[in-house]
Amino acid sequence: MTRQGFSFLVCADPELLKDRVDELLEGHGFAVRIFWGDEELPDRFWQTLTVPSMMGPPNAVVLRRAQDQNDEFWTRMGALLAMARPSVWPIFCLEGEWKSGKSAVPKTVSKGKYWDAAQKRGWVWEHPGLSRATIGQELDRFAARHGLTYAHGVKKILAESLPLSTIALRNELEKILLLAGTEKSIQPEHLEALDAEEAFDLFAFLRSLQTPAGRQKAWDRLLNDPAMAGGDMVFPVSSLMLREARQLWQLLHGEDGKVQLYPSLKTEKKRLAQRLGPARISRFWDIVLQADTDIKTGRLKPAQAMENLVKEAQRLW
Repeated sequence: MTRQGFSFLVCADPELLKDRVDELLEGHGFAVRIFWGDEELPDRFWQTLTVPSMMGPPNAVVLRRAQDQNDEFWTRMGALLAMARPSVWPIFCLEGEWKSGKSAVPKTVSKGKYWDAAQKRGWVWEHPGLSRATIGQELDRFAARHGLTYAHGVKKILAESLPLSTIALRNELEKILLLAGTEKSIQPEHLEALDAEEAFDLFAFLRSLQTPAGRQKAWDRLLNDPAMAGGDMVFPVSSLMLREARQLWQLLHGEDGKVQLYPSLKTEKKRLAQRLGPARISRFWDIVLQADTDIKTGRLKPAQAMENLVKEAQRLW
């Protein structure tokens, strides 16, 4: 493939961007120099971009999060991109979130002549990232790469439950690959890797509050776990509680496709959501906000706020 004069990569998924950069540079002998557009650019960025490499390989200057640069930057860049430099390959990664299936290219970029030129020459690559509709393609590539097949129903389960972040998805697939060992077909039993618990399983903790015995166990943990008793876990637990509430709310209102969970766990959470109902699920936001306010105003210490958090969650049952 003939090298491009400069490239715009429009995608919010960092791993897919990395794949595309590797694909573009393959066989061209360029050394990758990465800079970050959400930070102040060092002098070395401009030097690498403008001064040819005399001793080493040519440079591919990759600017991550380029959408965060201002008009002044893009005006200056326009003059540089007008010059043909065989030893420098500028690559701009525009990583804003897509909305309604459309890429988020800042006007300061799209109004420039360099953007029009790149589009006409095919130097713009756009990818919306993984979705439930396209995740199957990534699963197929994974299987082909490792010479694997999927047992009946397994691919469907994976497509419905794996995360839509490419790097997270690939990490989960690597776990499954280890369980499969020398087998050439991914079987349902290999999916147990997807059930690995977090360091703190909030859903299990919330479920335990439903019964007297479970509540006793929860309080024992609160009192005897140093991180819980000392209040160190209050903010992580608050964050997990909001995530849990969001999932329960989505499942209650039929937005199952937005919840990325192993099917059996999704079914269990949906039953819990239906049992709690909208009023009690919405209370989670109040509980977390109160804990946050109590700590930041100094009204309560983190350990006291943690205790209140559990007390209020217990009352939801």
